[in-house]
Amino acid sequence: MVRPLGLLALLTAFASNSAFSQTPVDWRGAGGDLFAGSTPVQTADDRSQSEANGPVETVRLMAPDQPFEAAIAEAADRHGLDRKLLHALVVVESAYRVEACSPAGACGLTQLMPGTAADLGVADRFDPLENLRGGADYLARQIVRFGDLRLALAAYNSGPGRVARLGRIPDITETRNYVVAVVDCYLALTAGRGVRSSRECGSAEGGR
Repeated sequence: MVRPLGLLALLTAFASNSAFSQTPVDWRGAGGDLFAGSTPVQTADDRSQSEANGPVETVRLMAPDQPFEAAIAEAADRHGLDRKLLHALVVVESAYRVEACSPAGACGLTQLMPGTAADLGVADRFDPLENLRGGADYLARQIVRFGDLRLALAAYNSGPGRVARLGRIPDITETRNYVVAVVDCYLALTAGRGVRSSRECGSAEGGR
């Protein structure tokens, strides 16, 4: 009768086997995350695929080159506005025309009415920087008051009193189109598109 080998004898037999002792054993597949110090094995297929694809390219949107960049940046930053939003408002209001005036009497880049300009301390509505500062100030006030960009834009176009009474965008075609147009232009500028008029931003047209 042959007695079973004890555990010590079994280990001794494995250790003395030259073929076993010289063959490296990779336990990583069996242990999973147990062997924390082990590094993943990269196969030849993995390496060839990585080399074929090349390095991962970093995509970065470029800011569009728009008129009155410095003046709009200064006016927007002064009131904590997104510069692209102020650009979008100017695109829709005046298409960057300093001398633009509406039939109602709103003038300049941000189309300020005489009374509004006076309240904001704007002495010359046709001075680009003064006008932009006044328009940025007025828009920022509406955003703070209504806490909603669309309502703020509606208030800029049709008056804050009307929007406050209704609690929504008024059912005025010009105002509704205006809000859509400014948002469309803002999105176009955010996507890196250069725009000079509301027609270049989307299907809707606004402005005065």
